Amino acid sequence: MLKRILLLLLVAIVALIAVIVFNTANLKSRQVKVAENEVVRVAVDSAVVVRLSKAIRYKTISFDEPGLTDYSQFDSLHAFFESAFPLVHQKLERTLINKYSALYYWKGKNTNLKPVSMYAHLDVVPVEEASKSQWVVAPFEGTVKDGYIWGRGTLDDKGSAIAILEAVNRLLESGFVPERDIYIAFGHDEEIGGTEGAEKIAAYLASKNVKTEFHLDEGGLVSHGMVPGVSKDFALIGTAEKGFLTLELTVKMNGGHSSRPPKESALGTLITALAKLEAHTFERTVSITVNDFIDFVGPEMDMPLKAVFANKWLFKSVIMDEYQKSVEGNAMVRTTGVPTVLNAGIKENVVPGEASAKVNFRVLQGETTADVIKKVKEIIQNDTVKITPFGVVFEPSKSSSPETYGFKLLQNATAKVFPDACAAPFLMIGSTDSKHFEPVTENAYRYLPVRMDGAEVAKIHGVNERISIAAHMECIAFYETLMKDLK
Repeated sequence: MLKRILLLLLVAIVALIAVIVFNTANLKSRQVKVAENEVVRVAVDSAVVVRLSKAIRYKTISFDEPGLTDYSQFDSLHAFFESAFPLVHQKLERTLINKYSALYYWKGKNTNLKPVSMYAHLDVVPVEEASKSQWVVAPFEGTVKDGYIWGRGTLDDKGSAIAILEAVNRLLESGFVPERDIYIAFGHDEEIGGTEGAEKIAAYLASKNVKTEFHLDEGGLVSHGMVPGVSKDFALIGTAEKGFLTLELTVKMNGGHSSRPPKESALGTLITALAKLEAHTFERTVSITVNDFIDFVGPEMDMPLKAVFANKWLFKSVIMDEYQKSVEGNAMVRTTGVPTVLNAGIKENVVPGEASAKVNFRVLQGETTADVIKKVKEIIQNDTVKITPFGVVFEPSKSSSPETYGFKLLQNATAKVFPDACAAPFLMIGSTDSKHFEPVTENAYRYLPVRMDGAEVAKIHGVNERISIAAHMECIAFYETLMKDLK
């Protein structure tokens, strides 16, 4: 009997090994290869560098606090666009939306084809006063130095807006007319939710019964050394993004003099609640978008990881363990939450009667913001802590398939401009304005065609934001190639 069991076990092990080997051997690459004569040669244009440099000087800063944003800067930036790109403004129809956002319409040859839309936002985040001394150059001078254009907005996302206009201008100069109608939109308040810019643009398109084939926004990038287990550069094309929810936690109790503290205080109770939330880890799962990502990345891996990814049905936990090693990878496989704002107290010897905190959550596909609120209440288990949603709330986006026309078009344009890079669907862990366009598009993609490594990504919203001149030229070439390839 024991021999039979051991024999069956051996047979099972051999069969399992055979399946693993077979799946690994038959794991086919999902990458696009283009002919050598299709590869785009990118050259530096000094006039392009000057235009981006000038655009950075407009302080189109979005502030959370009402009344602080200087909207005259947006007026000036639009005027700069008109003077810098006169041909674009002669040939395309521009409509200002809600005063400070803009929508350009480029009529195509075949109106029977669905149009496409491309988007960038013009606003930037403020520069913290405490960090100004850490900048190599002033953040709003657009300084050109060491092969880079420096300044707030070079990466997020004014550089993209300029690159799109540069691409359109080049195509117009050559007499090009797109096959499809193209809508180019620039929002003015993405950094504070996009409700006055992108949302209004999308509503305008809806009022005109416009439904686009796909919508392209900022998002993933052409990453260098950022995909675990792969030595190749990877273009990360966002096909979905996580939901967005901020919860305000408030505790009200009797305050008083610190010399006779109460058994429980508002601040202490709040800190206990926050500690419980920080200690909790949401359940991990492989979402549909992360599953697509695995399918594209797996074939490009070296052994033994290639075998692991080829047999994800068996090694799912191993794959998730691998991604949990980085904060970005961990955010791809679960809902995350982190305290971001804490308010309590007015004086060191006064026990505050009220304490509040804001906790920001990014919600994974397959879950809802209502699920998160329910879970937070279960974790805290204290009715003294009042939990209410704060600000804008967005559910996780729908996922766009990598089998669609739009994704394949983006992948093909990437292969032409970045022939050394692979491409993969990607889950955006941050938030973009693409969420506002879901009602007016079949598919939404989040992709900024700019080469960056981890250190450069860290400069977005941080100190010394900059883009290399070479990367900016590649970005322009990508948008130009994409519009030329529209069929």
